Amino acid sequence: MKKNWSEIERHWQKLQGMIAFDLTAPCIVIDQRGELMETTLSNLTNHLRVSTALATPQMKRYMSLAKKVGPEKAMQAMLEAIDQEAEEFLALYNEAKNDIARDCYATVDDLVDAINTARKGFNTNPKKILVIQMNNKDADILLVAPPTQEWSDDLDRED
Repeated sequence: MKKNWSEIERHWQKLQGMIAFDLTAPCIVIDQRGELMETTLSNLTNHLRVSTALATPQMKRYMSLAKKVGPEKAMQAMLEAIDQEAEEFLALYNEAKNDIARDCYATVDDLVDAINTARKGFNTNPKKILVIQMNNKDADILLVAPPTQEWSDDLDRED
């Protein structure tokens, strides 16, 4: 983050000027190539691929079950449990598979969590800016403030 602080700092300064928290708060998305993009909380969906199918209760239940018993047994259990809703579940399942194939791993729930994290950072002193670092199949949600002298000295020793 030290390497990117010079790029993040001017966006963080905009956040410092805000009196009340709202969705116009600046935040940063760093893509897999390390490219830094400023956006606002309300525009995060322009930078993150979001799957609505993965956020549905049926898919959450399936994914939880698949972690415990494996995908095949989870599919069988889901279809038996929701016999009358099986067609709807299969449509959601196929949509989720397509989303994942297009690298859509974030859900609306993830966006809500990011906004709540940004709110926490706004309420600290000094305020911290939300930074989302994209990885191959997920993202790290970080709160960033200016590096302290101690932190900066530690990183200088590592370089």
